[in-house]
Amino acid sequence: MKKSVLIIALFLALQPLAFAQDKIPQFDTRHKNVYAEFLGSHILAGVNYDMRLKKGVMDGIGFRAGVGGISTTTSDIDSEVSLGIVTFPLEINHLVGKKRSSFVTGAGLLPVYASFSSEAGTLDDYEYITGEGFAVVGGFLSMGYRYQPKKSGVMFQFHWNPLILRGTGFTAGWFGLGIGVGFK
Repeated sequence: MKKSVLIIALFLALQPLAFAQDKIPQFDTRHKNVYAEFLGSHILAGVNYDMRLKKGVMDGIGFRAGVGGISTTTSDIDSEVSLGIVTFPLEINHLVGKKRSSFVTGAGLLPVYASFSSEAGTLDDYEYITGEGFAVVGGFLSMGYRYQPKKSGVMFQFHWNPLILRGTGFTAGWFGLGIGVGFK
C-alpha cells in the first residue's frame, strides 16, 4: 500500500515537468519560416518564405511565397536543346495545431517564367528556335505535416502537392519535402 501511494505521489509530482515542454508558446510577433523545398510546387527545387498572419500564434491562416525552378541542356551531334523554368509559387495556407506539430493545407497559383531554345540541322542548314515568356501555368493544392520550433530552430515539412496545370490537367502524384528554419 505504501509503495502504491509513493508511486502515485511521485507521478503527480513529476507530471507537470513531463508536460512542460508541450506548453503553447507565448510571443508578440508573427511566426515565420524560411525553407528549401524539394519537388512540390517548385517542380524540382526552390526556397520559400512562410508567415502566419496573426501575431502570437503558430497556427491559423498564413501565406507562402517562393522562387525555384530547373535548367537543363541536352545536345548531340546535330542539335542542342536548352530549357529554363523559374517558378514563383504563391499560396494561402492554414495550419491546425497550436504546438510544434501541425497539419498544413493550402491552395495557390503557379506563375512561371520559361525560356526555350533549340538549334537543329545539318552543317549547311541550321534552324534556330527560341522563345521565352511569363505566365500563370496553373495552380496547386497542399496537404501535409509540418514540424516547427516553438521559438527558433529547424523546421520540417512533408506534403502531398497535386498540381493543376494548363493543358495537362490534374497531376495527383506529386509530393514535396521542405527543411529550413523557423523563427519569431
